[in-house]
Amino acid sequence: MNQHTLEITLIASVFVLTALGLRALKRAQLSRSEKTQKALTGLLGGFILMAGTVKFFDPFTTMYTTQIALSQLPFPTLTRWLGQAVEVGAGLMLLLTLVRGASLAKLWSDGLFVLGNLMILGAMSVALYVHWHPDVPATVLPMQSKPPVMTLVVMALVAWNLSLHRRNRLRAR
Repeated sequence: MNQHTLEITLIASVFVLTALGLRALKRAQLSRSEKTQKALTGLLGGFILMAGTVKFFDPFTTMYTTQIALSQLPFPTLTRWLGQAVEVGAGLMLLLTLVRGASLAKLWSDGLFVLGNLMILGAMSVALYVHWHPDVPATVLPMQSKPPVMTLVVMALVAWNLSLHRRNRLRAR
């Protein structure tokens, strides 16, 4: 299976799991805004967890280390491990708040939610730098696309998720 097909398959699987989650949310006694926030949280958490874990396996690990080297990010080995840890950690945080948020103390749930989203924004900011770096060819980037379309979409979804969270918390007061 070529890299492009593998990426599309992985992204499609995250969307299928999100669709199943949406189906379960239909029955929940939540406002439309709360349901949307939960769906976004699941989508972002699943997507970023998948993005972080696939970097442990080829061809993604080779592409990822090549991106880091060609973009001249500092401390390449540390940057590689930190990038993966941030993506996996952020994904787990968001999925934890989705699944167990109600059973966690409000402060912990809100803190993990906000931190997870901010970690994704940080990772996507680095991704923007890598995409726009002139020495990084499209062949080593996700979807083999030089314009950072997916990165910008993820950043917009994070902003929307944080906005919905804030609105839902203000309504709950």
